[in-house]
Amino acid sequence: MPRRQFSLIEKQHSLPEQDAINRVPKPIQIPWLRLLKLARNPEAEAYYSAQDATGAQFVTLGWLPLLALTSASGILLVAYAFGDSRAGGTAWLPFFFGGLLLIFVLPLLRLISAAPSRFERIGLICMVGLACYLIKVIASPLYFSFYDEFLHWRTVSDIASSGHLFSENALLPVSPYYPGLEIVTNALASLSGLDSFTSGLIVIGCARLLMIVSLFALYEQLMKSSRIASIAVMIYMANPHFLLFDAQYGYESLALPLATFVMFAMSPHQKVSVRLARLLPMAPFVMFAKERHKWLKSDLRWLTLTAWIALAALAMTHHVTDFFLVGLLLAWAIIYACMRLIPLRRSNLVWSALFAALVALLSTMRAGNPVIGYLFSFMGESFKELGGVLTGTGASRQLFVTYAGQATPLWERIVTLSSVGLIVLSLPFGLLCLWQRYRSNALTFTFGTVALFYPVSQLFRLTTSGAELTDRSAPFLFIPIAAVMAICLVQFWPLRSLNRKQSALLTCAVSLVFFGGVMLGTGPSETQLPGAYEVIADARSIEPEGIQAALWAQLYLGPDNRVATDRINQILMGSYGNQRIVSTIADSIDVSPVFLSSQFGPEDIAILRKAGVRYLVVDLRLAQSLPLSGYYYEQFEDGAYNHTSPIAMQALTKFSAIAQINRVFDSGDIVVYDVGGLINAPETP
Repeated sequence: MPRRQFSLIEKQHSLPEQDAINRVPKPIQIPWLRLLKLARNPEAEAYYSAQDATGAQFVTLGWLPLLALTSASGILLVAYAFGDSRAGGTAWLPFFFGGLLLIFVLPLLRLISAAPSRFERIGLICMVGLACYLIKVIASPLYFSFYDEFLHWRTVSDIASSGHLFSENALLPVSPYYPGLEIVTNALASLSGLDSFTSGLIVIGCARLLMIVSLFALYEQLMKSSRIASIAVMIYMANPHFLLFDAQYGYESLALPLATFVMFAMSPHQKVSVRLARLLPMAPFVMFAKERHKWLKSDLRWLTLTAWIALAALAMTHHVTDFFLVGLLLAWAIIYACMRLIPLRRSNLVWSALFAALVALLSTMRAGNPVIGYLFSFMGESFKELGGVLTGTGASRQLFVTYAGQATPLWERIVTLSSVGLIVLSLPFGLLCLWQRYRSNALTFTFGTVALFYPVSQLFRLTTSGAELTDRSAPFLFIPIAAVMAICLVQFWPLRSLNRKQSALLTCAVSLVFFGGVMLGTGPSETQLPGAYEVIADARSIEPEGIQAALWAQLYLGPDNRVATDRINQILMGSYGNQRIVSTIADSIDVSPVFLSSQFGPEDIAILRKAGVRYLVVDLRLAQSLPLSGYYYEQFEDGAYNHTSPIAMQALTKFSAIAQINRVFDSGDIVVYDVGGLINAPETP
């Protein structure tokens, strides 16, 4: 760089900052000054803004119809991959990932360019989001197949049958205390005449659309650019839970859209409040200022009221999402207070944060709500394991290998690591751009602070319990991460100088993050698709024989019998069979020793009597292989996450030799035993 040009750049920096730069060697100063120039460039979107300001393309469809056709073709390819996998074929891999490529990559390439209008951008991100949702639907179009779906299906069934809220749910005791999703589903089913499964699909589909539109509006409000907002939404779709987990029938799938809607509703707060503060001294003397002050104050009240209604709905829907939003609002209010823009007593943001905290506290303190113990037991175990790994006193989890011993293919490992690496690498540069351009906005500054937790969250992948915590945090952390990465992308590749090669490179980078997120969220490729039965593999273990056994139990045994069984038959017997499942989460009793022991002895009888178990459901297929989920019966069973050999068939068939135990059902693989005669028999001295 010529010395004259270098001097011009130097003059743009404040004296303290320049003093710090002067302390580093000259070869480092030049790239650092270039970096700062790009990070604080106020005209990165100037070309796009000039194009958009004309309004000529505001309602044009652009490439939306063509890309809708390519996305439909992508869905068709994914459907073919699912069909091939169900039939036991091996040619599904290129069709599955080829379908995802058509759905995600082509619209992303279009959104990175300056050509699309705002209307086209909104249409494209909605199309991609709903196409990803349809992938989950066509994976199981006739019945629920994800583990968590059965937990909430039981709650909505209880509401429909009893007409009351807060009924006991032994599958997930905390679920009845957060019935927002089930209330909406039951209302739609009652009004439309649809069944709960179809109603659930519609509710989650509408929630997905609300999520996408709210995210776009939130990012647009913060960055003042529909282009940056659309790119940020596409980056958010790369989080590991977007494709499948947050498309399932679960309370997080509705709570996240409500949380993003609250953030969007509150995002204009700073701008409106500052305008009000400026107009307040003039209002008594200038009629225009008085009327403008009145309108702004009315707008602020309506925005706050809307946010409070959504906050109340969120507090009734999902505990973790509610706690995250409360923490975000409190951090936002603290940062806003540090800026000293207006007195805190007149800040609707502060009052909203306090209201959110109060509602969350009241919801948590509701009589019988087990959420504190439910969350802290899980988080406590995760932090304990992480502490052991970091200090060397505990063993770390083997990465890229399932608990059944199945290794992830090398190419998937490379994509996954590259995805996480790109995010971590882009965070410092994105945060630099955010600091230089957007630190005056309290919410954007809060996003930058929260994004710093992403690298920390990845450490929990080294633990057994905490690996799930890492994935569960992704949908929340990606809200600020997507904003930071989009800012980084736009600032370092200004639109005025963006060419086709750079657009293709950026598209490839974001697509790599997306495909890595898909693999992180679903595990090895073989478990992503429907197919043949696998042992304790959640969706792969839901099949007709287990469903029919549960329906038989409902019909011939009657409802609410106390049943002990494995992880998969728990949810089938608890939902289809309407039985009362005995488990550690509901009863603090571990019945796994009854099934895992090779001999049936007095200790097993004592466990059954203490738990009041009437029926044992034994799945003989558990002896085929190790459990993909890490455990057969309970999360803390003997050998959980470290099983080295499948359950012995002798352990599963030992009940047939006990005279007081009656075999009442046998489908070949699933056997139901009546142990009522044993547990009710008088104890021998």
